[in-house]
Amino acid sequence: MRYAIITNPVSGKMTAEQKRAALAQAAEILDTEIHGLDTTTAEEFGQCARELSTRCDVLVAAGGDGTFSDIINAIDTAQTPVGFLPLGTGNALRHALQYKGELADVAVRIKNSEIREYDLINCDQERRAFTSSVGIEGTIIRLRQHYRARGGTGFKTYFRAVLKSYLKNYERANAKITVDDDTFEVRNLLTLMVVKQPYYGFGMKVVPRARFDDRQLHILCVSSGLIKTVIGGTAAFIIGNRIGEYCTGRQLRVKLDRPLVLQTDGDLGWEAESFSFTLLPKALKIKC
Repeated sequence: MRYAIITNPVSGKMTAEQKRAALAQAAEILDTEIHGLDTTTAEEFGQCARELSTRCDVLVAAGGDGTFSDIINAIDTAQTPVGFLPLGTGNALRHALQYKGELADVAVRIKNSEIREYDLINCDQERRAFTSSVGIEGTIIRLRQHYRARGGTGFKTYFRAVLKSYLKNYERANAKITVDDDTFEVRNLLTLMVVKQPYYGFGMKVVPRARFDDRQLHILCVSSGLIKTVIGGTAAFIIGNRIGEYCTGRQLRVKLDRPLVLQTDGDLGWEAESFSFTLLPKALKIKC
């Protein structure tokens, strides 16, 4: 198979040259070059991905969850299979794909694996995702970006953003939620998660029963107080989260009493008072 590796020069903390060096052995294993490092805007990066997808059999995204998400939103994933080389910090996708070892080990696995068909989520008919949420995550991401701009890195920075968001910055909303044909109301919403795989960043197993290939949206609604939230967060690192109301469906609509920000694959989306999520079955071909 013909492979092409693409990476975003401005994502994460690594410089373009550091990324080139880190990916050199993986590129040798896949017998390809590293692309994307000369792009300067999101539009150029997306165009680079689209052009590469017409010249290779498998387009391999190297980066974090956000870079992979940008790729699957730039190309026709039903036509071009993708791969993933994890370079990011939290890397929910690395845990979801159960990757072990160094980048070279992952490259060997990609080369020797079969192509699988996974589902995605269509968010407001605007963006495809494997993890999305409405609630506190938008506040956490904004604060984390602020701390990272001031030099913060790693889990400590993420935890600081979580703590300040919960105790001070995030204002809860009330929500009317419809899953397929069933409607219910939630007061003091902490987060509404709509996912296709179990993990958030840093190995947190937040929705343990989620699966990439079961043709269902996995939905978790959390409105708990501080003590239960701490217990749930701790359990997510050890045995998997046990708090919140869980269900599955193929379509979800949420109406809020005040605007909240959508999170998709670790990045900020848009702010609105209503959102819709629909299942995209077998929308992603991935060699993993």
